[in-house]
Amino acid sequence: MFTVGMSPIADAVFSLDSMVIAVPTSIKIFNWIATMWGGKLSLKSPLLYAIGFVAMFVIGGLSGISVAVVPVDFQVTDTYYIVAHLHYVLFGGTVFAIFAGIFYWFPKITGRLLDDRLGKWQFWIMLAGFNLTFFPMHILG
Repeated sequence: MFTVGMSPIADAVFSLDSMVIAVPTSIKIFNWIATMWGGKLSLKSPLLYAIGFVAMFVIGGLSGISVAVVPVDFQVTDTYYIVAHLHYVLFGGTVFAIFAGIFYWFPKITGRLLDDRLGKWQFWIMLAGFNLTFFPMHILG
């Protein structure tokens, strides 16, 4: 956004907006972690996907904070760093959460229990594949 030729004032406004997003998002993330911290957890597939969602969203958010700084954004525009940030926030922030919901709600809706062992295998393969695909892009960018 910062490299499209806007005025310095508009760049400052977009930078401030990007940084302001980090405050409520951080509060949400601390809330999710505190909820898990105080709860009695059962590490079944839905919870693994929920924890994976939080972890991937945090990694994407940390790269987003650096992109909110105008000089940094000028340097990383059109690089793999932006691609990695986008995938961690969008893919990590939606697909992991969707799978958590599917594994949690499918048995309640259909009355048929999904195999938890296969769900755990799927989670670990998906988490490893996701990070092996997109984390190196932070370095390549």
